[in-house]
Amino acid sequence: MTVTQTEITPAWQSYLDVANDFGPYLQMDPTAVSTNEVALQATVDFACTWVQNYLGRPVAPTDFFRRFSGWSGNNGSYIMLPYYPVLSVASVVEYWGSSGPHTLAEQTPANQGTQDVYQLDPMRGVVIRTFMGLIQRPWFPGSRNIEISWTAGYNPIPADIKLATFEVAAWWWRNTQEAPRWFPKTNEYDAPGNNPLWPAIPNRVTALLQPYVQVGIA
Repeated sequence: MTVTQTEITPAWQSYLDVANDFGPYLQMDPTAVSTNEVALQATVDFACTWVQNYLGRPVAPTDFFRRFSGWSGNNGSYIMLPYYPVLSVASVVEYWGSSGPHTLAEQTPANQGTQDVYQLDPMRGVVIRTFMGLIQRPWFPGSRNIEISWTAGYNPIPADIKLATFEVAAWWWRNTQEAPRWFPKTNEYDAPGNNPLWPAIPNRVTALLQPYVQVGIA
């Protein structure tokens, strides 16, 4: 499921299924999964949101829309999308003042297209304005005159991200729903081995996620 994101804080999507993913990971029988479905779903939603906030990027394929300003200065042919890797670009529209909107097509070595074209570096989230012949050109100058709609995330979701999300959800479930509430928990927030910067999350989780942390601005 994807949700179009306008120019607001992203609403991260869940990417684990309670019945087919999380319940079996907890080694919980189907009857218990059904009985605890609401609490299990809340735990999964929390874990997916926490992981994507920690990474600063979407994991589940998610649609975004942003407006950018074009300019003709140094590196004026580049637009850095705030969320990547990019799975697809739905549209790139460049406004030329009184001439109105111009829809750009993606240019590849095999498809030169017309003069209104762009190239995409999906792993870095870079959209490059080009002439025909694969030559870079600046974006049309203006204030918030370029509209880009794209889908970012992972498909399929990497195994280490999925495992880390399982561990976040399982850790939370076991410490809030299964551990006796009247005795100290064996893996309490301040227990040895937990991450002092993220005291509620075991170090093994942040170690799995570290290669995917996105550094930059959104």
